[in-house]
Amino acid sequence: MSESPQRRSLPVAVDAMGGDFGPQPVVDGAVAAVRNLGIPSVIVGNEGEIRARLEKLGASTDERIRVQHASQTVTMDDSPSSVLRKKQEASICIAFELVRRGDACAVVSPGNTGAVMAAGMMISGTLPGIARPAIATLIPRVGNKPPTVLLDSGANVDCNASQLVHFALMGNHYARVAIGAEKPRVALLSNGTEPSKGTDLIRSAAQMLAEMPELNFIGYVEGRDISRDRADVVVCDGFVGNVLLKGMEGAVELVFDSIKHYLESSVRAKLGMWLCKPMFKRLFRDKLDPSAYGGAPLLGLCDTAIICHGSSGARAIENAIRVAHSSWQQDLSANLSAALAGFDMKGAGGYEDGIWNRMGQRFERRAKKSQQPAGPRKSE
Repeated sequence: MSESPQRRSLPVAVDAMGGDFGPQPVVDGAVAAVRNLGIPSVIVGNEGEIRARLEKLGASTDERIRVQHASQTVTMDDSPSSVLRKKQEASICIAFELVRRGDACAVVSPGNTGAVMAAGMMISGTLPGIARPAIATLIPRVGNKPPTVLLDSGANVDCNASQLVHFALMGNHYARVAIGAEKPRVALLSNGTEPSKGTDLIRSAAQMLAEMPELNFIGYVEGRDISRDRADVVVCDGFVGNVLLKGMEGAVELVFDSIKHYLESSVRAKLGMWLCKPMFKRLFRDKLDPSAYGGAPLLGLCDTAIICHGSSGARAIENAIRVAHSSWQQDLSANLSAALAGFDMKGAGGYEDGIWNRMGQRFERRAKKSQQPAGPRKSE
């Protein structure tokens, strides 16, 4: 059965106000996605700033780019709870509303990760059995091997053992889709590979994963193993994952800056660099540059959402739009929900205290209410 024209043309909702550099790189990326990939966008944010940038790019009359005004902006300093209480007209909230109404297919945002997660949970909702979404980041591996899926890489700074198990289950399915692994090797990130290593939390999660025969759980891996061919999916909490991810980004910058420094020491070194320059450019552009991957999906939401780095440039936004549109076309969320249904989710960890508890209870009340048949109206 062929895909309907409406499905092919549904735009991606892009949050233009959450990044470190304002709407300019976001608008540039959205325009590039339209021109290079043919993917339409709804750019959400300050309408005046967005239209001024579109005018400079000669894209103000392009019918494939729409602008949706948002009167509020979420900063990196805003807490998720304050966004839900005080900034419901923020660009990220409006972007999720567009998807919920069927006016857009997915959300792309370089903004505050906590706010994106909170808005997604409140407006889009989570898949059955999933208490918290997780960011799944692709980490390059040595040689020609496909990347490793790392999750969570920043959405949840603290987790319980059951939530780590949920991350493993979601990562297992995503690895099949994203890197083509038929039977992904799933591991927990720890400070050693011996069974006695790790925290109580890690050991509890390991015990639960080991009792799932449907999952190819291989135990623990260390941080240095992520770029090796040791596992296809590596699971950790968002605090550890985010520190690891940014540490790896810093290591790549250190290597390239060090090479540049030593090349300036002699003419022979400069000549060698000149000969190797095409290879280095291809290596950095295609494998080591984070912008090549665009963004990372926030797995566990009912709708597709891609989170980008706050300092993302136009190339990263363009690729994030590509990933978002492709994930929607592949029905990533629906297929993930179906895959999770094959596992026993009864042991799912409950919501802990604080905002996530209140949000979780609200989701459950809303779901129960929607399942109840409407009763007869009382007579006046």
